[in-house]
Amino acid sequence: MAIGLNTAFNVGKKGLRAQLFALNVTGNNIANVNTEGYSRRKVNLQTSPPLITTEGIFGTGVDIQGVRRIRDNLVDRQIRTSLKELGRQEIKERVLKQIETIYNEPAEKGIRGLLSQFFDNFQELANDPENVSTRYNVREQARVLANAFNRIDDQLTILSRDIEFELERKVADVNDYAKRIADLNEKILAAESVGGSANDFRDERDRLLDKLAKDIDIVFSESSTGMVNVVAGGRSLVFGGDYTEFKLMTMEVEGELHSYIVGANDNVEFSISNGEIKGLLDARNDIIPRYRQYIDNLAYSLITEVNNIHIIGAGLKGDLPEVPYSNNFFKGTDAGDIALDDAIEENVNNIAAAYRETTTDEQGRVVVTANPGDNRIALEIAELKRRLVLQNGIQSIPDYLNSIIGNLGVETQQAMGTGLNQKRLIEQFQNIRDSTSGVSLDEEFVDLIRYQRGYQASARFVKAIDEVFQTLVNLV
Repeated sequence: MAIGLNTAFNVGKKGLRAQLFALNVTGNNIANVNTEGYSRRKVNLQTSPPLITTEGIFGTGVDIQGVRRIRDNLVDRQIRTSLKELGRQEIKERVLKQIETIYNEPAEKGIRGLLSQFFDNFQELANDPENVSTRYNVREQARVLANAFNRIDDQLTILSRDIEFELERKVADVNDYAKRIADLNEKILAAESVGGSANDFRDERDRLLDKLAKDIDIVFSESSTGMVNVVAGGRSLVFGGDYTEFKLMTMEVEGELHSYIVGANDNVEFSISNGEIKGLLDARNDIIPRYRQYIDNLAYSLITEVNNIHIIGAGLKGDLPEVPYSNNFFKGTDAGDIALDDAIEENVNNIAAAYRETTTDEQGRVVVTANPGDNRIALEIAELKRRLVLQNGIQSIPDYLNSIIGNLGVETQQAMGTGLNQKRLIEQFQNIRDSTSGVSLDEEFVDLIRYQRGYQASARFVKAIDEVFQTLVNLV
């Protein structure tokens, strides 16, 4: 009988311990209901090995097998796959919207409006080529147009520099995530190799993997030891407790600064194909240089075509025509350095509106003459807005600008659409993750009552066995 009572006491004690342990786990779930990255815990309880006697087989209570972390690895992979595409598209959308702001279209002070005013002012000059006030308007409008080109070039340079700073910060973040994941791998191995629980470490590692996946395209796998190995850009980023650092390298390619991600120790390039870092690299190496080239092409065409007409004309000084030394209207070669020619800045009378006639006098000297009322040069420049001078003679200067703005709008809308689709996809996967791994207070309250009742029942059982024992003692 003594053996039977001892066994019964142990059954009650195990019951109390198991229910209290489960209450503690439930309370921890409730406490972490709003903790980012926390995965719901579940206690694994198992029947204790039975006691086999000549009188039969008797149960010996319950054993605590550990605490299980509720997690769906497939959903984690789907979320991380979507995160890296979302990261790239969000960066692309943001950069394209910034370029739209820099181009300032459609707006009265945008390049399109300023170009239209520029050509209109030359039309007004053609209507009254000897009007000095109109010449001042032509010069001022041309100056404003050149400054607008300069502003776009400057702001694209600033944007490119900002992208480089952001790339450096992202590289530092990824290096930090890789180091922390490697450290957590070691902690998880140390805890689980002796039968302990590493659920908190695993939650933190999964949270870091989510962040890493949005920054850079990764492939990850968990080994039999519980360590996660991460490959990024075709190279090992984390392997067990070791990790590889990378750095940003910038070099000049055809006059443009291009950035690359390379190993910190070997300078071997990482082939990044997705994530925010890929978006930033694309912005730095492709998007910004491309839209800079577009505006440079426009500025170069404007400079060249206007100068080709202006150079064969004659200006006006008082009532007499004047031919300035260079006879160009603009100087420079692109959006960054376009400006009015020095002669135009010096005197509005040097703006050519008339054709220049060249003859030879009786002494054999070249004589340049022009009719101050002649407007043919001004008309030709005004008509440039209709001449097909770009894209191998299929687009006018305004048409080319319209195509740039149109392409920019299309690219922006595509990035917004793709990003929105990825956000919706991630929301769906996140809802599945939350329903699986997230803490539901309703479920936890039910478990709380269930384990509380279990604890109370085990306590009553212990009390009942104690009363039986006291009865036995009183009979002696």
